[in-house]
Amino acid sequence: MPVEDRRRVSDAPRATDGSEWEVFVREASTDPMRHVGSVTAETWDLAYEQAATLFSFTADDIWLCPADAVHRFTPTTLDEAASAAGD
Repeated sequence: MPVEDRRRVSDAPRATDGSEWEVFVREASTDPMRHVGSVTAETWDLAYEQAATLFSFTADDIWLCPADAVHRFTPTTLDEAASAAGD
């Protein structure tokens, strides 16, 4: 899909309390990391606790990334604040 067909999703917070953390897991050491969801927590250690509770049954590795460090793009308009990928 061409880059110009994607729209950047708004950077507005999805949660009103706490920081958002994107969760990536690897099910086996030979597998690539994959995004499985997000959690809301004030600190990385609380985010890890939540992520481990939700995803550790299938994961060897769990990585957390602050959601505000992730820029999301999609071909679907998800919100009114979305902008073209080149903007």
